[in-house]
Amino acid sequence: MRIALVGCGYVADMYMQTLPGLTGLSLAGAYDHDPDRLQAFCKFHAIPAYASMDALLADDSVQMVVNLTNPRSHHAVSRRALESGRHVYSEKPLGMTMDEARDLVDLAHTRGLWLAAAPCNHLSDVVQAMGHFLRTDRARFGRPLMAQAEMDDGLVPFLRPETWRSISGAPWPARDEFEVGCTLEHAGYQITPLVSLFGPVRRVTAFSTCLLPDKVRAVGGSVISPDLSVGMLEFDGNIVARITNSIIAPSSRTLRVVCEHGVLSMADVWEYHTPLRFSPTGMTLPARLTRKAEKYLSPLLPGLLLGRRLPVRHGRHVPRTQGGHHMDFSRGVAQLAAQAERQATVRMDAALALHVTEVTLALQDGARSAGGVTMQTDLQHDHAPKG
Repeated sequence: MRIALVGCGYVADMYMQTLPGLTGLSLAGAYDHDPDRLQAFCKFHAIPAYASMDALLADDSVQMVVNLTNPRSHHAVSRRALESGRHVYSEKPLGMTMDEARDLVDLAHTRGLWLAAAPCNHLSDVVQAMGHFLRTDRARFGRPLMAQAEMDDGLVPFLRPETWRSISGAPWPARDEFEVGCTLEHAGYQITPLVSLFGPVRRVTAFSTCLLPDKVRAVGGSVISPDLSVGMLEFDGNIVARITNSIIAPSSRTLRVVCEHGVLSMADVWEYHTPLRFSPTGMTLPARLTRKAEKYLSPLLPGLLLGRRLPVRHGRHVPRTQGGHHMDFSRGVAQLAAQAERQATVRMDAALALHVTEVTLALQDGARSAGGVTMQTDLQHDHAPKG
């Protein structure tokens, strides 16, 4: 499938680093409204540049638009691409509001087009293996009871993010990140695996707040959004999950599933090659040491310290991106393209994107959801184009 990128900022470089080796995709070129950023990006990656969005959409060879713009532009860019008859894969969130997200879902359905949104880390081999073990080996693990999901990035405002640059020179979008908020930006990395493991979230109870409002003004912004949210997600089968999101707490991206007979855990949901472990007690080294050990030293440490390592059959090797993570940003694009060509099971679609958006917004709006909010969306593929 012939794809084109819209948006040549910080995350676009990570897509470019993970596109090579994925089958079924051909890159036509890229466009960005900033001509200097467009020139730098396309020169660095040696790819064609479109002079305008009109020029991109006039290219009849382009079948899918990959929307990598800032979150507040997602709706407008995705809508224009859908109106032109292109499938769309968007960075998260699908929309800034449920009205925006539903509008895109309805438009894609009306036009018979595929629509999906990042993140796609539920497609990682380790998350898929965790789901397989939970479904097929109840005698060993028992029934899942609860999950603990952490998406904490450390004290980002004090790590000099204004100096961060991508490999092609794009600055980290501090103003967008701080104004949109870490929950809308990153909660999906835990929500999507949880939904993949347990099905749709039925109810959300959340708390959110902004602990460092001055960080926004320091980068020229004015919108104050939560930099901390904590939520409880309720699933069918009496399964619950506690999820945290922050750019305050010490860095941790762990996912633990507590079962009747022990704990299944992965140290970092961003790491597609992170080990999957099972421990009858769930006891490990302190969180930070464990994460470092899993990432760098796990082949050398005895299973007694970190839990018994479970076998995971990995497919393609995921290259290390500029942030030092083995996270396959482009896998969702390839999955959506394969689905559009009717060659793959539906794992990325509008229903998933809409549901993750609803859960994320409930976490973001902690004041509204503090008493608990019942989710209105599901995972039924009602909006998927029919073959």
